[in-house]
Amino acid sequence: MARKALTQIDIDDFRSTFCNTAYKLYVTEGYHGVTMRGIAKELACSPMMAYRYFENKEHVFAALRARLFDDLAQALESVPVTLSSLEYLRGLAKAYANFAHSAPHAYRLLYVVPMPSLRPCPEVKIAQRRTQIALLDATTRLVDSGDIQGDPLLLSHTLWGSIHGLVCLDLADQLSYGVTFEQLLPVMFNSLIHNNQGNSPNFNNSTVKSASRCAQ
Repeated sequence: MARKALTQIDIDDFRSTFCNTAYKLYVTEGYHGVTMRGIAKELACSPMMAYRYFENKEHVFAALRARLFDDLAQALESVPVTLSSLEYLRGLAKAYANFAHSAPHAYRLLYVVPMPSLRPCPEVKIAQRRTQIALLDATTRLVDSGDIQGDPLLLSHTLWGSIHGLVCLDLADQLSYGVTFEQLLPVMFNSLIHNNQGNSPNFNNSTVKSASRCAQ
């Protein structure tokens, strides 16, 4: 008897279940401990069946990362845009940090776990772009309102990099010198804003050269 043709819903459901299982194994075994055969075993299906839906393990994790980036983007997009430009950016910083702390394994998979063999994936780029746009729009609003000065693209990357650094230190239990993440986040945020206001000196290449001369 001919095999029943799969509907798109059937395909999407299996792919979703396969990704969910891959994620559970990643949490317990780590990225390098996950294999296509191991995922299939957990689902009680044949490895050959798994390859009907995914080319390889990297393809599975690309789909998984796209979904997780969408989750992060949704968290950022849940911050009310009706807030003032400054409070909106502050809300994005908190939402980003909350995502990392509530789903540390997901955060590490997005930003920390090295996957050199992972090929560029359009779905991942689209989902990741949503998170970048949220921060860029927020810094653009701040610059347009006159609250800070500078290039919105550089400012959004500076904020992202600063929060990421604090998050990674916290997730690695390295904030052990008398201050907590909750204490450091507002200090970092306020410093970023203050250093880019019109009455504050800009830290640029000339500043770096001047500091180097003083150190000599």
